Amino acid sequence: MQETLPVSNLSQFIDRVDRIQKEWTEIDGEYVQPWFRGHSNCENRLLPGLYRNEKEIENENSYRSEFAQKAFPFLADSAYGVPASDWEWYFLMQHYGLPTRLLDWSEGSLIALHFALFFKTDSDYANPCVWMLNPYELSRLWKSEAFIYLFTAPSISDYLPAIWAKEPLPGKPIAIQPVYKSKRIVVQKGMFTIHGSEKTPLEDIAEMRPWLKKIIVNYEDIDLVKAELQMAGITQSSLFPELSGLAQELREYWK
Repeated sequence: MQETLPVSNLSQFIDRVDRIQKEWTEIDGEYVQPWFRGHSNCENRLLPGLYRNEKEIENENSYRSEFAQKAFPFLADSAYGVPASDWEWYFLMQHYGLPTRLLDWSEGSLIALHFALFFKTDSDYANPCVWMLNPYELSRLWKSEAFIYLFTAPSISDYLPAIWAKEPLPGKPIAIQPVYKSKRIVVQKGMFTIHGSEKTPLEDIAEMRPWLKKIIVNYEDIDLVKAELQMAGITQSSLFPELSGLAQELREYWK
């Protein structure tokens, strides 16, 4: 079972992150930059959208094909511009809510904490959490080297075959670095893991258990931690640098 680490305030959260990062760095023998992912419900699994519903899996090529075919009239309103590769189309699909084999991560612990707390509904009484990942060890397990792959690397091209190709996917997930084509992904320090053909949540992969930690925020302390995050400058408009982000921030502040 995955170890859980409860916290009640921002100081405790930062201390947990710092201790885990130092521990991983000491084990690896060189500096480890962890990745973070916020969940509004700590029971949610580390499984990409495409693999959360069996009916979605067979639609991946249809999503990719029709999205690329029909998206052009809307690209003028997108901060991304025109995608230049299949990978960029895939990132854009993820950004706008189509199910993919990608999971979003951030290099910023407080950014992930904001996502865990801000997008929690009033009817959801579960504890939120932040997952902390050593991405280098994920790559080492399946590729035998502690390396974060740029999405253009030829060695990972088999994770995104041409649309309708019959090529089999690799089995295990890896960590990849996306293209930075919008302010949002820059300020959110976005990174991705991508699953292959195996549909196992990351936390259920036995070899990854030492390199995944779940930091849980006690439900009754959510308002305190949100206020402390705001004082630290982590707000909706800082992570969504557009008018919609400002509007959401103001609604949250004055509710």
